Amino acid sequence: MRFYENNKNQFMKKILWFIKVNKLRLGLIFTLFFLFLYVVIICKFIYDSKMQIELINIDLNNKSIEKEYLINEIVRLKTQQLPQEVEVEQEVIENITDQKKAVVNIIDNVSLNDGIPDSSLKKFVTSNISFNNRSYVPSNLVNISSEYVYDSKWWSQLLRSVANDALQAMAKQFFEDTWEKIVVVSAYRSYLYQKWIKDRGCPDNLCAKAGYSEHQSGLAVDLWEASTNHDWKINSKLQEYYKWLNENAHKYGFHNTYQKWLSIDWYEIEPWHWRYLWVEMATSLWNNNLTIAEYYKNN
Repeated sequence: MRFYENNKNQFMKKILWFIKVNKLRLGLIFTLFFLFLYVVIICKFIYDSKMQIELINIDLNNKSIEKEYLINEIVRLKTQQLPQEVEVEQEVIENITDQKKAVVNIIDNVSLNDGIPDSSLKKFVTSNISFNNRSYVPSNLVNISSEYVYDSKWWSQLLRSVANDALQAMAKQFFEDTWEKIVVVSAYRSYLYQKWIKDRGCPDNLCAKAGYSEHQSGLAVDLWEASTNHDWKINSKLQEYYKWLNENAHKYGFHNTYQKWLSIDWYEIEPWHWRYLWVEMATSLWNNNLTIAEYYKNN
């Protein structure tokens, strides 16, 4: 027992001696530890506050979209009901119709696309033409990852099932021809995800505004690398991929939307961006060397 107590006393003396000798060092260590803890708490508080502000902004933005949509719906319904509620002569009605047609003809014909439902495979959107409902969400979204398609994101990307079926068939043929998978770097993007991209400074000639992007339709994919047309031209591998797609994609209903610069397609050339239109339309555009923007301008 006495031996144990002696050892205990010696141990305590050593600890006290160690503390005395290293008093400054221990004080510095504790100070740094509490300072680090304080910084962590402050950072967490700032992060939580920022996230709360983001959520508030998203909520306000959604309310703004809903309000705009409701106003448009009210105006549309009022316009439809007007001929039934107000008695006018047939001649006046015909006059109004003729005037309306004249106005429509003055406007770029692409505005006629506004009557096409957001869910239509023909729906055309670009930098100045949005979805009818800007917060549109397509139905029948499915995962794109498969034996022949590689999803480059850490989450599971989605496409509308009709576009995904075509993508899988095209990827299978691509694999048989090249022994490589088709790599998808971007597929369906929601209104809020597109807004997140734009809020981080992507310019209008490269990135669509939220509610104006083909990706929101669930029919468009960016393949391999979404960078610049120059990067694709100087990369022999990417040029091989583009050559194959240019020769074969229309057979599966895919069309390279942006081929002819801003003056025609409203965006810079994007060899990586392919949109599903269905085989007949994609093939018709390919045969006539037209982009979808030219199609709507000429019809």
